[in-house]
Amino acid sequence: MDKDKMSDDGSNQLMFIKALSREVAIGILLRLCKDCNLLERITAMAEVSFSVVDAETIAVEVFTSLNSIQVEDLWDNSGKTYTGYHEPTEVAFDMIEDEVRIYVREMEKYETLGMKTEEKVYCKGIIAGLLLYAEEGDNEFRDWCPDEIRNHLLRHTAEDQQ
Repeated sequence: MDKDKMSDDGSNQLMFIKALSREVAIGILLRLCKDCNLLERITAMAEVSFSVVDAETIAVEVFTSLNSIQVEDLWDNSGKTYTGYHEPTEVAFDMIEDEVRIYVREMEKYETLGMKTEEKVYCKGIIAGLLLYAEEGDNEFRDWCPDEIRNHLLRHTAEDQQ
């Protein structure tokens, strides 16, 4: 790299780092961990990052995600299609499952890492967000499936408490 092109504040260097793809950046980070014996420090930092789990924040994220589903997407995917008839409430439930699956995958990371307490907190946040949406969701999409959402959630919540 031409030293004349680098600014004194390192902003040019930061531009290179920011331009890296996720895969390349992770590869470089892993090589640095190995070469500089930073693995323990980075692992400790990652553990701290993962240990900050707030059920209320997760609930708001789940609620916001569900409340942003567009009813037009439901209409586009339900009704009479070339493969038959797709009941709107069933399609709505599938759309909700697809949206929530993102959060379930994140929760599963905690299970994989053996962080049971954080996994439970994350799970509580997901359930709280689902219940909040069932009770207070105000998008037009929710109007197509309020009973199915509420019944399913209440049934699974009762099963989880047993």
